Amino acid sequence: MGTLHADIQQKQKEIEQHQGDLFSLYADLGRSVALIEQIASIGFATGTYEALCEQMALYEAAKHEHDQLSLYIQQIEDRSRAIKEIEADIRCLHKPYKQLCAQIGAIAYEAYGSQILADHLLQVLSPFFEDHHKRTRILEERMEKSRGTLLGKLIQVQLEHSRRSLLPILAKAGSTLVELGLDADLPLSRSSHLTDELASLALRKEELKAELELHQSAMAKLQSEELSSPKARLEQRLQAMKAAQKACDKAAMAYGKELYETLPEDINAETIGHKAIQLMDQITLHQSRVRMLQKDILDLQNMIKVQELEAQIELEKQKIALLHSQIETLNRQISQVNSSIETKKAKVLTLLPKQDVRADG
Repeated sequence: MGTLHADIQQKQKEIEQHQGDLFSLYADLGRSVALIEQIASIGFATGTYEALCEQMALYEAAKHEHDQLSLYIQQIEDRSRAIKEIEADIRCLHKPYKQLCAQIGAIAYEAYGSQILADHLLQVLSPFFEDHHKRTRILEERMEKSRGTLLGKLIQVQLEHSRRSLLPILAKAGSTLVELGLDADLPLSRSSHLTDELASLALRKEELKAELELHQSAMAKLQSEELSSPKARLEQRLQAMKAAQKACDKAAMAYGKELYETLPEDINAETIGHKAIQLMDQITLHQSRVRMLQKDILDLQNMIKVQELEAQIELEKQKIALLHSQIETLNRQISQVNSSIETKKAKVLTLLPKQDVRADG
């Protein structure tokens, strides 16, 4: 019996699968014929067709709202990502810019020490270089006088410290020259290629800034339209779209089912299309399979009832056999009691006094 129940459950699952397939086939049939109905009415299931059109309109509206908000969020995320990337690119230009400025500053410092700077450059650079240059010259002169002594070693340490402290000064001086557009006025020829590289960096920076401004402007416009909790709203619209899709599928299924049940058997592909004919054939096959499975389940259920009744009959037969056994036992007991009664009666007769037999003469 357990096997029969398992078989029934398996067939019920198959029926559920077929019913799911039938739902999809009915819906596909409804949608397929609806496309034709929009062009020329076929005159069947008009009520459910109108209901389907209403649900389709509701779904399209829900989908449009969802897609618009999704696009809005995507645009904000894309703009934000682009802004971060461009800002990172601009920051990446800062290091080579500082290096080039430091090289410009080094050339300027060399020219300052050689006293070959033009007056206008000297006015700009003296505040940067004058103190350091004087200290370095003094240390170098003292170094020459104290070479090989302990004092000379101490002065050497001071000189190294002075040279290290020069690096940020060079960077600031070079940056100032570049900002003032005076780097090309340096007297040394090797500054020209640095000027070209700086110009290339500046051009790239301006291009990035222009691109950044475009994204920031677009971002500002998007933020001016910003809705509260857009992602939460997107989830709500997604659920609304899914609900509308479900209702639309249900309406398409109802339309397709009514078409299948009401269309004449001689309907042809010219009227409803080849796809609809194929779908109807598939529906017929699935329905036939469902009926077969339902019949199989009924047969199995009847078999279970037969087995249950046979089991009940067997139990009742056993009950009858038990009753017969009990009857035989009771009959033996009755017989024994009757025998006991007869024995007791006989004994009673032996115990009674005998009467004299007298004859009247």
